[in-house]
Amino acid sequence: MARGISICRRSFILPLLLALALLLSACEAAPEEAEEPCFTVRVICESEDVYQIFYTFYIGDESRGMGGMADLEGNAITSETDLSLTFTESYLESADISQFSMDFSPYGKDDVSEIGTTNRVYIPAEYGNTYTIVFAGNETDGFTATLEE
Repeated sequence: MARGISICRRSFILPLLLALALLLSACEAAPEEAEEPCFTVRVICESEDVYQIFYTFYIGDESRGMGGMADLEGNAITSETDLSLTFTESYLESADISQFSMDFSPYGKDDVSEIGTTNRVYIPAEYGNTYTIVFAGNETDGFTATLEE
């Protein structure tokens, strides 16, 4: 009987995750199809033993928000993990996104505080575009974030 409950929960979770993925990918549609102007930041993690990455984003020098990314299964983040962030015009309150930047703070498996913080990455953002940031490094040598050209 417990097995039936487990299957039932899985059958509920999969459609929910698919719906969430579709909602988050709406920004990738052609600009005329998107409901609201947005841009996407993809993060590729090349570091080992990183389980969460928290970020702070800025417009100019003003901190405008923060969030976090992790593998939904609780595994270490790899370069294969989908870490995509979508920023909409209304969420950014119609700010000048050409002055957009971010920094990142990784966490290990059971860490309660960051194990480092990257340099701030400046992104000359425009709505409708996708930008890729490569996150690399380790606790000993430090972590970096680089905008892929």
